[in-house]
Amino acid sequence: MLSIFASVVLPVFIVAGFGFLLERRFRMPVVPVNQVVLYVLMPCFIFTSLLPVDFRSDEPLRIGVFAVLLTVAMIGVALLVAGLLRLDRVTTSALVLTAAFPNLGNYGLSVVLLAYGTEGVRYGTILLAVQMLFGLTLAVFIASSGSASLRRSLGEVARQPALYAVVAALALGFTRVPVPAPIATAIALPAQAAIPVMLLVLGMQISGTARIEAPRLVSAAVVTRLVVGTLVGVALAAALGIGGVARDVMIVGAAMPTAVFTTLTATQFGTRPRFVSDVVVAGTLVSIVTVTAVLAWLSGRVSLL
Repeated sequence: MLSIFASVVLPVFIVAGFGFLLERRFRMPVVPVNQVVLYVLMPCFIFTSLLPVDFRSDEPLRIGVFAVLLTVAMIGVALLVAGLLRLDRVTTSALVLTAAFPNLGNYGLSVVLLAYGTEGVRYGTILLAVQMLFGLTLAVFIASSGSASLRRSLGEVARQPALYAVVAALALGFTRVPVPAPIATAIALPAQAAIPVMLLVLGMQISGTARIEAPRLVSAAVVTRLVVGTLVGVALAAALGIGGVARDVMIVGAAMPTAVFTTLTATQFGTRPRFVSDVVVAGTLVSIVTVTAVLAWLSGRVSLL
């Protein structure tokens, strides 16, 4: 277990630590760097990762179904927890955001790359692509809770370049139309920078949180995302017959802490953004232990039963 931590999880947090120090030392604003990721690096990365995938096979379909069912199941779990805790409507929406959307991007893909190599990244990117297509729109609906700005926000979602990178990769994958070499090379170059820069952004975002408010509610949200999310992922992978590296990547994805984009969505709609941000930070820190344990279990080095 210690070797897995040292070889997979620790490098991820060391790079994120560089981002943390950058923000603390130079008060570097995270928004411009994040825009580079959202509008350049991430679309290029998604396109180059999805392009070699044979979407006519069963495996991408199973992964897509897994992603949708995981989101729906975690929404149900969050609603159950919210009912037990007697949360108000806005806090319930915030809890659903933190439970339903794992960090498959800057954190999840980094762990998958180090643990499972390029094959794992291919599966992880399919999972991320479904979250981009399905999850972002759903997150806006959840966070809006009847907000009058819903239409404008959905318009913002529709303008995300990563969505079009997914659509373009799907279209070229099905039609087998080759990408001209100069264009392929131009897209591949920024794609190689995506994962390390995303980790820097993660560290910068963690640095922006001074202290955790409402620790009991945050703890409930973190347990829901990290523990229940992992168990749901294991069950869904078994039910859908996903095996091998794909199974491991699906479970690791389900074990990730809350996605950073939920903070942006919650802020836009006033859906308890401080609570959502605290869950992102606390969950990311706690996941140092939980993700290491999940990776060790998947490798057969420890038994969690």
